[in-house]
Amino acid sequence: MRSPASAPARVVYTASPMPELEPLSFDRALRAAAREIERRKKTGEPTEDALPAFLNDEETLHWLRELQGKDPLARSLELWLLRLREQVEFGTRRAELARDHRSEPHPIAEPEQARRTLSELMRLSLSRPRERAAYLRGYFASSARTAERILRLWEERQLFAERLRAPLASFEIASDAISSSARTFLVNSRAAFETLGVREPSQLLTTLLAESASEGWPARLSQRTTLDLLGDPALFHGLPLRSFAVPEARGAGSFLLALSSAGRAIADAASALRSPFVLRTDVFDLQRHTVGALFGALPLSPAFATRRLGLGPSRVRDQQRALAQSALVELRVAAFRVLLRELLLGGKRLLQRELPELSDGALGFELPESAAGVFIRVRPRDHQRFAGALLAASRRETLLHTHDDDWFRNPRAIAELRAELSEPVAPALDETTLSQAANYALERIQASL
Repeated sequence: MRSPASAPARVVYTASPMPELEPLSFDRALRAAAREIERRKKTGEPTEDALPAFLNDEETLHWLRELQGKDPLARSLELWLLRLREQVEFGTRRAELARDHRSEPHPIAEPEQARRTLSELMRLSLSRPRERAAYLRGYFASSARTAERILRLWEERQLFAERLRAPLASFEIASDAISSSARTFLVNSRAAFETLGVREPSQLLTTLLAESASEGWPARLSQRTTLDLLGDPALFHGLPLRSFAVPEARGAGSFLLALSSAGRAIADAASALRSPFVLRTDVFDLQRHTVGALFGALPLSPAFATRRLGLGPSRVRDQQRALAQSALVELRVAAFRVLLRELLLGGKRLLQRELPELSDGALGFELPESAAGVFIRVRPRDHQRFAGALLAASRRETLLHTHDDDWFRNPRAIAELRAELSEPVAPALDETTLSQAANYALERIQASL
């Protein structure tokens, strides 16, 4: 049992006079607050008192808005303050939802008579292919209460934003063009998706897991084996790399997710070396999702299959096909998340009216309203997760043309990536740029299907 002296210190802020505000000291206060919120998220502590009083004061927001046009940090400071206030306002609610998902049992009749939590039902559906469909039916039948709570959460987030006179999109979505790009991608990739024959949730999960692409992977999936797959440690040498989550190894898709997590962790570590906080750390998380997608898609390269996984030419084609199918479904799910957000914000009637058609077109089956936001979760910055995947495809094309198909082994390519992480340049996010990037992503996938 850990002694009180060794337990992590919890920062509790009490009311105090508002300090004299100055941009750089304000930046340091935001950085400290972001770290405290992240710590509480990991420990499950309440978030309501995670911010010092002056960051919750409406005068502070007024001061930042008055500072617009006078200080180059002002807009970034405001966006980060809005993000942190939203996290504090709803952090405990999100933790409660996650806890209910893990701990509240529900009765099921197939494939066994038992009481299972939603987390258990999902885990069993992932680990038992033959019973996958039955466990998912139990999951959907048990998720209505959680779906209602998620819908209320989104409605309350909307009210929160109105109270602060700042639309949620202003600090959660990097570009309006992302939504239209998601719709276009679903249309353009529909023919390729239909060749997969996905008509049920169990088939969607089976395709995502890519269980048939089983050769060449490490026997265990861990942070160490994930970084070993990346190869050259120069990618992250000297960076304050923090531990990152990896899923259980249930198929090749698990390794794609782990590589994406490694990419995000590397991007986060590189940003920690820059200052000030609000400029070094993208409030929209676009860079971290782009780097994550770039590394997560490495196994789709035949060069990676032969050089990292040791596959012979006769096995590469079959493995690449399964991975491409998984990548296509993952991208369509990412696009679906972007559009599902609009329905959740629009309320119950809009969700009831448009979810059947949207889900059938994007996923291959009608997602019941009772599972909306539960089976496929929607997070505040999922727009950038989708956009980052497209931009990563475009970045890969540049790396291929400059450094050949084994760019991930090329010291010059690695040095180039490290330089970009050190001094990132915000990419264009207009419809033309995203459309071209989507074409690269789709062409690459179709070449392996």
